[in-house]
Amino acid sequence: MGASPARRNGTPAPCVRDTGRVTVVGHVRHAPGRTVAGRHHSWGNVMSASLSHPSPAGTGPGSVPKPPHSLAERRGWAWAGIVTALGGLVAFVASTPLYPFEDSDLIDNARMVDRLDGPAMWWVFVLQVTFTATALAAVVFGAGLRRRLDRQSPAGSLVPATAYLGMLLVGVMSLVGSGMGTELFHNLRMSDKTDPDTIIADFADINTYGWVWSGLLLTAAALVVAAFRQGAVSRWIGVVSLIFGFLLLVTQLTPFQYMALFVGVPYLLILGAGFAFGRGRAIE
Repeated sequence: MGASPARRNGTPAPCVRDTGRVTVVGHVRHAPGRTVAGRHHSWGNVMSASLSHPSPAGTGPGSVPKPPHSLAERRGWAWAGIVTALGGLVAFVASTPLYPFEDSDLIDNARMVDRLDGPAMWWVFVLQVTFTATALAAVVFGAGLRRRLDRQSPAGSLVPATAYLGMLLVGVMSLVGSGMGTELFHNLRMSDKTDPDTIIADFADINTYGWVWSGLLLTAAALVVAAFRQGAVSRWIGVVSLIFGFLLLVTQLTPFQYMALFVGVPYLLILGAGFAFGRGRAIE
């Protein structure tokens, strides 16, 4: 009377076994004098082993793949833009002692050379080193800007390459200024053996070529398109680029192309700081 319905009907009674990791429920068939439960015990061990040693993520059936690992964007290239701007500022400061002339001296190159003292040669050397560092930093900034725009601009866009080529032109003109510095340094070192007309001509060149940052027009135009048409950079960068791009255009449409350095220094300082301290993006 006390037997369960399953026992009375000959149905195997449910056997509940706790393996320590998973509870196994099965049916065992009772025979006279023994219980057949070994098979269920082995199956429970298999289940326990599979749960205690799961398949590596992303390799087994039903596994969950690991999300891609994102890296913070490196910003050294943005600091190169700041270095470029500071290089232009140093070039302007170093050029100031190289103009000790009075209006009455301008008609006689020999008199102008006599106005130059010993330190003038070393100020020229400072200019040479500054223009070289500025050129290298400009190219690095342009390369980093291109990489940044490549990830954000539509495929096949000319914006990244245009922005880079603008900075490349800045680097080229800075290297030209550096070369003129080398020439002027040696002419001043041997001023007693050098034609004064040659020395003064070199002064005009070093204060012109290295300052013609006309290539920034391309970079500014590219960033305007990237900001307002593609959404590849912040809109405030587009506004800044539009303003400074217009000022750069004015310097190039007038006989004051060397004034591009005065426009380019604050522009690159703002751009470099914006990319260096602005919100970073993950590298995809």
